[in-house]
Amino acid sequence: MSALQSSSVAGLIVAALLTVSGCGKPPAEDPSLIKSVESMPGAKEVWAAVDKKDYEGVMTALGKVREKVTTEEQNTQYMILAYKVRERLTETAPNDPKAMEVVALLRGLTTGR
Repeated sequence: MSALQSSSVAGLIVAALLTVSGCGKPPAEDPSLIKSVESMPGAKEVWAAVDKKDYEGVMTALGKVREKVTTEEQNTQYMILAYKVRERLTETAPNDPKAMEVVALLRGLTTGR
């Protein structure tokens, strides 16, 4: 990864951490809300990166989704998406140090700390 890519990813992460706050857990898992989360523009790219274990791609894709958030409802959907991604990566984190790093970043995103 080049220095420019590293600084871009780091910038996205810092921006996301500074602009997002939440309680750490998604709201009640209403099936219609979960469906709307999965249909957010960019959500498929996030999950594709998760499936490929492309952790840099996960953070980049989440940053792109975050850029498109303009309403409180979209912010809630984004937070649920980030929480679900964190949940999935937590399963692989004990055996994958890079996944563990992303889980730590997502924990900051989803808890607002």
